[in-house]
Amino acid sequence: MSVPLHPARAGEQTWMPWKSRSLAPSPRLGLNMYAGGSTGLATLRRDGFASMDAGVQPGSLTTRPVIFSGRHLFVNANARHGELRVEVLGTDGTALAPFQRENCRPLRVDGTRQRISWVKAEDLAGLKGRPVSFRFHVRNSQLFSFWISATERGASNGYVAAGGPGFTGPTDTVGAK
Repeated sequence: MSVPLHPARAGEQTWMPWKSRSLAPSPRLGLNMYAGGSTGLATLRRDGFASMDAGVQPGSLTTRPVIFSGRHLFVNANARHGELRVEVLGTDGTALAPFQRENCRPLRVDGTRQRISWVKAEDLAGLKGRPVSFRFHVRNSQLFSFWISATERGASNGYVAAGGPGFTGPTDTVGAK
Protein backbone atom coordinates (compact mmCIF):
# COMPACT_ATOMS: atom_id res chain seq x y z
CA MET A 1 0.00 0.00 0.00
CA SER A 2 1.52 3.35 -1.09
CA VAL A 3 0.47 6.71 0.27
CA PRO A 4 1.47 9.96 -1.42
CA LEU A 5 2.43 12.80 0.89
CA HIS A 6 1.99 16.52 0.20
CA PRO A 7 3.86 17.68 -2.93
CA ALA A 8 6.17 20.67 -2.65
CA ARG A 9 8.00 22.93 -5.07
CA ALA A 10 11.79 22.91 -4.88
CA GLY A 11 13.34 25.26 -7.40
CA GLU A 12 11.94 24.33 -10.78
CA GLN A 13 10.82 20.86 -9.73
CA THR A 14 7.78 19.44 -8.00
CA TRP A 15 8.72 16.98 -5.28
CA MET A 16 6.23 14.25 -4.43
CA PRO A 17 7.31 12.20 -1.41
CA TRP A 18 5.55 8.94 -0.73
CA LYS A 19 5.56 6.16 1.81
CA SER A 20 4.72 2.53 1.37
CA ARG A 21 4.08 -0.40 3.64
CA SER A 22 3.59 -4.05 2.95
CA LEU A 23 0.35 -5.46 4.31
CA ALA A 24 1.93 -8.89 4.74
CA PRO A 25 3.68 -9.75 8.02
CA SER A 26 7.47 -9.58 8.02
CA PRO A 27 9.14 -13.00 8.53
CA ARG A 28 11.43 -11.41 11.13
CA LEU A 29 9.38 -8.53 12.62
CA GLY A 30 5.80 -9.74 12.19
CA LEU A 31 3.33 -6.84 12.09
CA ASN A 32 5.71 -4.34 13.69
CA MET A 33 4.96 -0.82 12.44
CA TYR A 34 8.47 -0.56 10.92
CA ALA A 35 8.30 -3.87 9.08
CA GLY A 36 8.03 -3.78 5.29
CA GLY A 37 7.99 0.02 5.06
CA SER A 38 9.79 2.30 2.63
CA THR A 39 9.80 5.90 1.54
CA GLY A 40 10.61 7.52 -1.76
CA LEU A 41 10.66 10.77 -3.68
CA ALA A 42 9.25 11.26 -7.16
CA THR A 43 10.26 14.43 -9.00
CA LEU A 44 9.10 16.14 -12.15
CA ARG A 45 9.54 19.54 -13.73
CA ARG A 46 7.38 22.43 -12.56
CA ASP A 47 3.87 21.99 -14.03
CA GLY A 48 5.17 18.86 -15.76
CA PHE A 49 2.08 16.67 -15.35
CA ALA A 50 1.03 17.08 -18.99
CA SER A 51 2.26 18.77 -22.16
CA MET A 52 1.25 19.62 -25.69
CA ASP A 53 3.88 17.98 -27.90
CA ALA A 54 4.78 18.54 -31.54
CA GLY A 55 7.34 16.63 -33.55
CA VAL A 56 8.82 17.40 -36.95
CA GLN A 57 5.31 18.28 -38.14
CA PRO A 58 4.54 21.66 -36.54
CA GLY A 59 1.51 21.96 -34.31
CA SER A 60 -0.46 24.77 -32.76
CA LEU A 61 -2.67 25.27 -29.74
CA THR A 62 -5.11 28.16 -29.37
CA THR A 63 -6.42 29.11 -25.94
CA ARG A 64 -9.96 30.14 -25.22
CA PRO A 65 -10.30 33.92 -24.73
CA VAL A 66 -8.67 35.16 -21.53
CA ILE A 67 -8.67 38.51 -19.76
CA PHE A 68 -5.55 39.31 -17.74
CA SER A 69 -4.05 42.09 -15.69
CA GLY A 70 -0.34 41.27 -16.01
CA ARG A 71 2.23 42.43 -18.55
CA HIS A 72 4.59 39.55 -19.39
CA LEU A 73 3.86 36.16 -21.00
CA PHE A 74 5.85 33.24 -19.64
CA VAL A 75 5.95 29.59 -20.71
CA ASN A 76 7.21 26.34 -19.29
CA ALA A 77 8.47 24.61 -22.42
CA ASN A 78 11.13 22.35 -23.82
CA ALA A 79 12.05 23.77 -27.23
CA ARG A 80 15.73 22.77 -27.04
CA HIS A 81 15.52 20.80 -30.32
CA GLY A 82 12.85 22.89 -31.99
CA GLU A 83 11.05 26.18 -31.71
CA LEU A 84 8.10 27.83 -30.00
CA ARG A 85 6.45 31.09 -31.10
CA VAL A 86 3.29 32.80 -29.88
CA GLU A 87 0.78 35.14 -31.45
CA VAL A 88 -2.00 37.06 -29.71
CA LEU A 89 -5.44 36.91 -31.31
CA GLY A 90 -8.35 39.31 -31.04
CA THR A 91 -11.93 38.20 -30.55
CA ASP A 92 -12.31 37.79 -34.33
CA GLY A 93 -9.42 35.27 -34.41
CA THR A 94 -6.92 37.47 -36.27
CA ALA A 95 -3.46 38.23 -34.93
CA LEU A 96 -3.13 41.60 -33.23
CA ALA A 97 -0.24 43.83 -34.31
CA PRO A 98 2.53 43.79 -33.23
CA PHE A 99 1.93 40.39 -31.57
CA GLN A 100 1.99 38.35 -34.78
CA ARG A 101 3.84 35.05 -35.06
CA GLU A 102 6.54 36.51 -37.32
CA ASN A 103 7.32 39.23 -34.72
CA CYS A 104 7.68 36.72 -31.87
CA ARG A 105 11.26 36.04 -30.85
CA PRO A 106 11.59 32.24 -31.19
CA LEU A 107 12.12 30.23 -28.04
CA ARG A 108 14.72 27.48 -28.55
CA VAL A 109 15.63 26.39 -25.02
CA ASP A 110 14.36 24.09 -22.28
CA GLY A 111 13.16 26.07 -19.28
CA THR A 112 10.34 26.24 -16.79
CA ARG A 113 10.13 30.04 -16.71
CA GLN A 114 10.84 31.51 -20.15
CA ARG A 115 9.61 34.98 -21.06
CA ILE A 116 8.04 35.40 -24.50
CA SER A 117 8.70 38.67 -26.31
CA TRP A 118 7.98 40.27 -29.64
CA VAL A 119 10.28 42.42 -31.77
CA LYS A 120 7.99 45.45 -31.78
CA ALA A 121 6.48 45.21 -28.28
CA GLU A 122 8.09 45.33 -24.84
CA ASP A 123 5.14 43.73 -23.06
CA LEU A 124 1.40 43.00 -23.14
CA ALA A 125 0.38 46.05 -21.06
CA GLY A 126 -1.74 47.49 -23.89
CA LEU A 127 -3.91 44.34 -23.90
CA LYS A 128 -4.79 44.35 -20.17
CA GLY A 129 -8.48 43.88 -19.54
CA ARG A 130 -9.27 42.89 -23.16
CA PRO A 131 -10.36 39.38 -24.16
CA VAL A 132 -7.58 37.80 -26.24
CA SER A 133 -6.45 34.29 -27.15
CA PHE A 134 -2.92 32.99 -27.43
CA ARG A 135 -1.90 30.72 -30.29
CA PHE A 136 1.23 28.70 -29.56
CA HIS A 137 3.13 27.39 -32.59
CA VAL A 138 5.53 24.54 -31.79
CA ARG A 139 7.89 22.30 -33.71
CA ASN A 140 9.96 19.54 -32.05
CA SER A 141 8.88 20.97 -28.70
CA GLN A 142 6.76 20.46 -25.60
CA LEU A 143 4.57 23.15 -24.04
CA PHE A 144 3.74 22.45 -20.40
CA SER A 145 2.12 25.68 -19.20
CA PHE A 146 1.84 29.41 -19.68
CA TRP A 147 0.92 32.38 -17.51
CA ILE A 148 0.84 36.17 -17.51
CA SER A 149 2.96 37.85 -14.85
CA ALA A 150 2.89 41.39 -13.56
CA THR A 151 6.68 41.27 -13.15
CA GLU A 152 9.62 40.51 -15.41
CA ARG A 153 10.70 37.91 -12.84
CA GLY A 154 7.73 35.73 -13.79
CA ALA A 155 5.86 35.32 -10.50
CA SER A 156 2.79 33.30 -11.46
CA ASN A 157 0.77 33.88 -8.27
CA GLY A 158 -0.27 30.24 -8.69
CA TYR A 159 -0.37 27.73 -5.86
CA VAL A 160 2.86 25.86 -5.14
CA ALA A 161 1.39 22.80 -3.44
CA ALA A 162 2.82 22.62 0.08
CA GLY A 163 5.24 25.47 -0.62
CA GLY A 164 8.95 24.86 -0.69
CA PRO A 165 12.31 26.60 -0.37
CA GLY A 166 12.28 30.22 -1.54
CA PHE A 167 8.53 30.77 -1.28
CA THR A 168 6.95 33.12 1.23
CA GLY A 169 3.56 31.38 1.29
CA PRO A 170 1.33 28.97 -0.64
CA THR A 171 1.54 30.95 -3.92
CA ASP A 172 4.41 31.96 -6.23
CA THR A 173 4.76 35.65 -5.48
CA VAL A 174 8.54 35.58 -5.97
CA GLY A 175 9.31 34.44 -9.52
CA ALA A 176 12.93 34.04 -10.64
CA LYS A 177 15.62 35.39 -8.37
